[in-house]
Amino acid sequence: MADTPQAVMFAVVTVNRDAIGGGMAPIFYAEDIAERNRTAMWLSRITNCIVHDLHDGSLALIVNANPPKKSSSASPAG
Repeated sequence: MADTPQAVMFAVVTVNRDAIGGGMAPIFYAEDIAERNRTAMWLSRITNCIVHDLHDGSLALIVNANPPKKSSSASPAG
């Protein structure tokens, strides 16, 4: 389908500074698991994204980006 949303990595929240590096998504470093979970929870509520546990101390926040709509070149008859 042409209008299927594309998954885009929105951010990463981690307690492991060595697990994540580089990339286009912002990285939020937390002091402990409780802070990591709290930060991810608030970001997911604000942005309506989905949180995925990477099982290395990191959470990936994914948002669905809708592709741009194609503009119609037809003009109304008048």
